[in-house]
Amino acid sequence: MKVFRLSVLSLVLTVSGGILALAAQNRTVSGKVLDAQQQPIVGVAVLVDGTTRGTTTSENGSFTLDIPAGEVVLNATYLGYIPQKVTVPSSKSEVTIYLQEDAIQLEEAVVIGYGTQKRVNLTGAVSTVSSKELENRVTHSVTNMLQGSVAGLNITTSSGKPGSTPSINIRGVNSVNSADPLVLIDGVVGDLNRVNPNDVESISVIKDASAAAVYGARAAFGVILVTTKSGSAKDGKATVRYSGRFGWEEATTSTDYENRGYWSVYEVNRFWQVEQGTKYISYTDHDMQQLLARVNDKTEHPDRPWVVEDVRNGRKQWVYYGNYDWWDMLFREKRPVQQHSVSLSGGTKDIKYLVSGAYDRQAGMQRAFPDIYNKYNLRSKIDFRINKWATLSNNTSFFSSNYNSQGDSGIDNTLRYGSVHALACYPMQNPDGSWLYSSPYQTYKIANGRHIMLNEGTHRNVDRRSDFSNTTRLVITPFKTLSITGDFTYRLYQERNTSRSSPLSYREYPDGPMLEYNTGAGLNRLDEEVKTRNYYSTNVFANYDETFGGAHHLSGTFGMNYETWASKNISVGAEQLLSVDLDDLNLATKVGSENAYGGGQNEYALLGFFGRINYDYKGRYLVEVSGRYDGTSRFDSNSRWGWFPSASVGWRISEEPFFGRAKNVVDNLKLRASWGKLGNHSIDNYEYQATYASGYLYSFGGKQSPGIVASLSNDLLEWETTTSTDVGVELGVLHNRLTFEMDYYNKVTDDILYRAPIFATIGQKSAPNQNLCEVTNNGLELTLGWRDRVKDFSYGISANFTRNWNEVTKYKGRLKAGWVTGEDGTRVYDTNLGDVTTAVGTTRRVMEGKLINEFYLLNTYKGNGSYFFGDGSVNPQGGPRDGMIRTEQDMEWARAMIAAGNTFLPNQTIGKKGIWYGDYLYADTNGDGIYGNENDYTFQDVSMTPKYYYGFQVDLAWKGIDLSMTWAGAGGFSIYWRYLGFNSYSTRGDTTISKEIAYDHYFFDPENPADPRTNLTSKHGRLTMNYGSEQNGGTNYSSHWLYKGDYLKLKNLTVGYTLPKKWLRKIRLQDVRIYLSGENLWTITDYPGMDPEFSDTMNYYASLKQYSIGLNIKF
Repeated sequence: MKVFRLSVLSLVLTVSGGILALAAQNRTVSGKVLDAQQQPIVGVAVLVDGTTRGTTTSENGSFTLDIPAGEVVLNATYLGYIPQKVTVPSSKSEVTIYLQEDAIQLEEAVVIGYGTQKRVNLTGAVSTVSSKELENRVTHSVTNMLQGSVAGLNITTSSGKPGSTPSINIRGVNSVNSADPLVLIDGVVGDLNRVNPNDVESISVIKDASAAAVYGARAAFGVILVTTKSGSAKDGKATVRYSGRFGWEEATTSTDYENRGYWSVYEVNRFWQVEQGTKYISYTDHDMQQLLARVNDKTEHPDRPWVVEDVRNGRKQWVYYGNYDWWDMLFREKRPVQQHSVSLSGGTKDIKYLVSGAYDRQAGMQRAFPDIYNKYNLRSKIDFRINKWATLSNNTSFFSSNYNSQGDSGIDNTLRYGSVHALACYPMQNPDGSWLYSSPYQTYKIANGRHIMLNEGTHRNVDRRSDFSNTTRLVITPFKTLSITGDFTYRLYQERNTSRSSPLSYREYPDGPMLEYNTGAGLNRLDEEVKTRNYYSTNVFANYDETFGGAHHLSGTFGMNYETWASKNISVGAEQLLSVDLDDLNLATKVGSENAYGGGQNEYALLGFFGRINYDYKGRYLVEVSGRYDGTSRFDSNSRWGWFPSASVGWRISEEPFFGRAKNVVDNLKLRASWGKLGNHSIDNYEYQATYASGYLYSFGGKQSPGIVASLSNDLLEWETTTSTDVGVELGVLHNRLTFEMDYYNKVTDDILYRAPIFATIGQKSAPNQNLCEVTNNGLELTLGWRDRVKDFSYGISANFTRNWNEVTKYKGRLKAGWVTGEDGTRVYDTNLGDVTTAVGTTRRVMEGKLINEFYLLNTYKGNGSYFFGDGSVNPQGGPRDGMIRTEQDMEWARAMIAAGNTFLPNQTIGKKGIWYGDYLYADTNGDGIYGNENDYTFQDVSMTPKYYYGFQVDLAWKGIDLSMTWAGAGGFSIYWRYLGFNSYSTRGDTTISKEIAYDHYFFDPENPADPRTNLTSKHGRLTMNYGSEQNGGTNYSSHWLYKGDYLKLKNLTVGYTLPKKWLRKIRLQDVRIYLSGENLWTITDYPGMDPEFSDTMNYYASLKQYSIGLNIKF
C-alpha cells in the first residue's frame, strides 16, 4: 500500500511538472476582428494555422486564444469574407485582424429560375448584384441603381420628370418589337421601378438562353430576378432598420435664357421685318429707347418702371419695358426630395417575418404650384413552419404613386407651349393684378396662356398608379433531397388619370373689362381615365438534389406555370362643371364635345411545362439540360405551342489534379458554353383574329367610306424565336482579389413578329403582324475587378464593358438601286427601296443587311474647293469643302452648277428666300444631277442604340469612413436633333433660337461686305424666318443634324461614416451610418442637346442631378 501511494505521488508530480512545462511554452493572445468600416464581426473562426486549436469571436468581435510560444500564424475565416492570415510575433500579445468581403463567393447560392445554384456550378451567363453593392446608390428606383453595374445590362434614362422610369435591355435590341426583359419579383411578374430599393436582397441578371429556358416564352429578351429580404430567426428578437435622406435636385442643363427686354424685342422684330415686312411686336422707336434705357436693370428702378400706362389711339394702354426672366418666374432651379424606409424583421425557428414601408417624395420644377410625385411601398413577408416537412409563406406587396402637376393635359404640353410668345419685356401680370394674355402690340397670345395655368391652379392633372400583389406559397419537403412547391399569385394594378381645364381670365387694357378664353386649353372640362389589369399566376414544381458516392451531384427541377392577364380601359370627358375647385363628373352639365367616352378590354393566357437537370462530377465537370413547352392564346390553335430547349456545359479547370500548386494562386478557372432557344409572343392579344370597332374607313372608288374592321387578321402567325449561343470564361486569383469574366454571345431572333405597312387601298385600319424579320446580335462582355486591403484601408475597383453588333439579317429582301436602260434607250434610276424597307419616323428605316432602325439621311455635300476645271467648265466635285456656301467663289460655283443643268434641293433658285450665303447643300449620291432628292438618301451605319456600354465602380474604406463612385457610359450611337427653338437655324416669330446660335452664326451681306456682323467661319448656317421651307433643313433630313451621342457620366458619388460600435452600445443601437451622396453629377459628351440618354430628343424636362444627406440606423 505504501509503495502504491508513493507511485501515485510520483505520477502526479510527473504530470504536474509536464503541465507546468507545457504552460511555460504557451502564451495567450487576444484581439479583435473588424470589417472595412471598423465594425466588429461576430462568429469569426480564429485558428492557429495548421492546427485545430482555435476559437470564435464574441459579440464585440473580440477573442482570446492560447497559442504556442514563439512566432505564430493565425488564420481567420468567415463566410462571405476572404480568409486572412496574420503573423503574431513572440513579443506581441494583442492583434487586430481585418477581413475583406469576398467579391466572388464561389459557394454562394445564386437565384435562378425556380431555384438556386452555387455560383461555382453555374454554366449559364448569370450576373448577380447584392444589396451590399446597391446600398450606396441613392436614387428613386432600383433600375437607376443598376446602371453601369452589370456587363450586358443596358439602362437609359428617358426623362427627368418626377416618376419617370428608365428603359432597359439585355445584350442589345433583339427584335423590332418590344425588347423589355422579363422582371420577376420573388418569382412574380413585376415592375423593377415599383420595388422599394431597401427591400432588395439580391438581383440576378440572366443573359443567355440556357439559364432562361425554364421561362420560355417570357424570357426572349433576358430575365431579371429580384429577391427581396426575409425575416430571420433571432430567438424572438426584432430588428428595426431605418433609412432616410433629404436633399434637392436640379437640372443638368443650363437655364440661362435671354431676359433683357430690349434684345428680346430687337432680335425678333429684326427677323420678322426681313421675312414678313412688318414687326412682330409693334413697338415704336420711343418704346425701343425706353427698353434700351432699362437694358441693364436687374430689378425695377423707381425712375424706370417696367410697366407704363399710356394713351394710344385714343385708349389707355399698358406699355411693357421689363427685363423678365420667364423661366425663373415659372420654374425653380432646386427641387426638394426626400426618401424614408422602415423595416421590422425577426422570428423564431418556426416563424420568420418582415414588414417594410417606404415613402419617396419628389418635387418638380413648377414654382407656384409645384408638381409633386409621391410614391409609397408596403411589403409583408411571413414564413411559417407548419411541421418539419411543410412550410407556408405569404408575400404581399403594395405600390402606390401619384403625380400632381399643372397645365394643359400634362407638364410636357405646358413646357412646350409656354416657351413661345413670352418675350422678356412682358410680365406675367398687369399692374392691377390681372393676367397678361392678349396684348395690343402683337397678334400671338402671351406664352399661350400657360403662365396663367401654372399660377392659378385651375388646370390640374393627377396621374395615379397602384400595384397590389399577393403570393401564397407552400413548400413540402418529404425527403431531405426533395421539395415540392406550389404557389398562387394575384396581382391588380391600375392607372387612374384625371385632367381638368378651366377658362383663362385676363385683361388687355387698363380700362377694359375682364375677358375670358374658354375654348381649347381654356375649356371648362374634366377628363378621367381608368386602366385596370388583373393578373393570375400559379406555379407547381419540384426540386431534387442528391450527391452519390461523394462525387456525383445530381439535381433537377420540373413543373408547370399558368398565368392569365385581363385588362379593361374606361375614359370619360365632360364639360361645363359647376365648380372650378372640385373635380367630379357629377358636377358636369354637358357631355364632352370631343372624345366624350372610350374604352376596351382584352385578355390572354399562357401555359407552360418546364424542366431542368444538372449534373456535376466533383464540382469539376458541369452539365445542364433544360427546356420549356409553352402554349399561348395569342396564336391560332395550329401554331399555339412552342418547344424551347437549352443545354450548357462547364469545366472547372482549377479543380483538376494536374492544376497542382497553381491552386495556391488560382482560386477558380472555369470554361463554360451554352446553347438555347427562347420564344416571344409580344403582340396584341387577338392578332390572329380580325377586330371590330367604329370609326374606321375603307377605300371605295377613290373615296373613304365608313367601316367597322379595326385590324386585319393573320391566322398563320407563329412564335418569334431567339436562338442564343454563349461561350464564357471565369477566373479568380489571389483569394479572389482579382476576378475576370468574359463572354462571347451570338443571338439570332427569327420569324420576328412585325407590323409591316399595308397598301392605302385596303383602308384606314391597323396592319396585321407577320413573321417577317430576322435580327442577329453578337457581342463581347468583359468584367474585371480587384479588391484588397492594406491594414485598416480597403479598396475595390471593378469595370465592365459590352460591345454589341446588330444587324437585320432577313426582312423583305436586299436593296437594289442603280441606273438601267429602258427599251426606248432612256436611262433611268431604278430602286426597290419602297418594297424592301419600312420607314420609322422621318429619319430611320428597317432594311435587310442594316442595323435595326438605322438612320437613313441625305449626306451634306463635301467638295474639294477647286470649283472649275482647267477648261473653265464647272467641276461638280469642286464645291465648298464643308457644303456651306460661304464665299463669293462658292456662290459663283453654285450659279455655274445650276446653269449647267444641275438642281439643288429643296429651294433650287439662288436668292435670299432660296439658296443663299450661309446655306448648306446636299450630296448627289446617285449622280443624276439633282442634289438632295429622294434617291440621294443613304444609310448612315449608325442608329440610336449604342454599340457599346461600359461602367466602372470604385470603393474605398478606412476606419469607418467609406467612399464609393460609379461611372456609366455608352458610345457608337447617334441622335438626330433639329428642333424649332432649339438648334435649327430658322425660326418663326412665335419662338426662339438658342443663345449659342444667336451669338455665333454665319452672316454675310454681299451688298455690304464690311458689315460688322460678318461671320464667315461659323459652323451654324444663316438665320432665317422660314422654318419648314429653308435650305438648311426644311423637308430634307440630312447628316448635318446627326450628332454623336457618346457619353460618360458620373452616376453616383457617396461619402459615408459608420459610427463605432462602442459608441452605439451606450444608446442601444446596432449600426448608424451617415452619408452625403450625389447622383448624375457630371456628363462628358459632345452632344449639344439636352441629354444623350434621352431617346425622345424633344423632351422638355431635363435630366436631374441630386444632392442629399442620409442616415441609416439599425436597432
